[in-house]
Amino acid sequence: MKRLKGKALRRMLGIALALAASAAFADEQRGWDLALGLGVDYSPDYSGANSNSPRLRIWADGAYKTANYGTFALDSGSLTIAPEARWDFVDSTNYGLGLLIGYRSGRDDQDPKFASATDGSTRLRGLPDVADSLDYGIAGHVMIAGVPLFAQLRSAFSGSQGTILTAGLYLKFTPAQNFELTILPTVTAANARQMQAFYGVTPAASAASGFAVYQPGSGWQNAAIEIVGDWRISGAWHFVASIAYQRLLGKAADSPVVQTANQPSALAGVVYDF
Repeated sequence: MKRLKGKALRRMLGIALALAASAAFADEQRGWDLALGLGVDYSPDYSGANSNSPRLRIWADGAYKTANYGTFALDSGSLTIAPEARWDFVDSTNYGLGLLIGYRSGRDDQDPKFASATDGSTRLRGLPDVADSLDYGIAGHVMIAGVPLFAQLRSAFSGSQGTILTAGLYLKFTPAQNFELTILPTVTAANARQMQAFYGVTPAASAASGFAVYQPGSGWQNAAIEIVGDWRISGAWHFVASIAYQRLLGKAADSPVVQTANQPSALAGVVYDF
């Protein structure tokens, strides 16, 4: 049931919101953009695992810029930033500020299946499951010396997950008419609740799992870089391929649950623009 719940939450933020947005915001002047994607990613079984598995990936990216009320956006195609629906009530080229509702996947003690939205591994048996989470937060961006910087602060509505702060750069290039290249370097910090959920081991969990007791506090969680290539292949159809590398840091990397701090992932899929 946890896997079905996680899958439903991801699709709610991806497909359902996207289709609702396209229906609500469509107008003669087309003030909106919407893209739906379908592909396969190859990601670590859980944060800190030294094994990767293929997963089905469905995502939606879009935006609707209003005349007086800012921009409504969907972002769910990244390998390094969790899906979100966002209202940027202040939105210009040089700066912006908004509110978001997002989704973060959880973790259990089962090896992930192809259609799983939840991470996991049988290696983690004895540790408590980490439930999928809806979260809320704020996001902003600013242009400094021609370089776009962004940051977002997200906190779980409920459950064992906590708060994360992510900051980074969003660099987009167009080397050819039908090809876009995006580079997304980020760093993420987490509070003690978030670190404990994914990297901590309580005395009770230690007795059940065999992992040493470990109680990390707040600190840096990871540094990451993602590179995305987008090729327009025919009309509204695109081929998208991305690679990402995350390096767990500090107290996250030192967890007995972590097999390796190096976390590579990749994605390939097709996208249709509406």
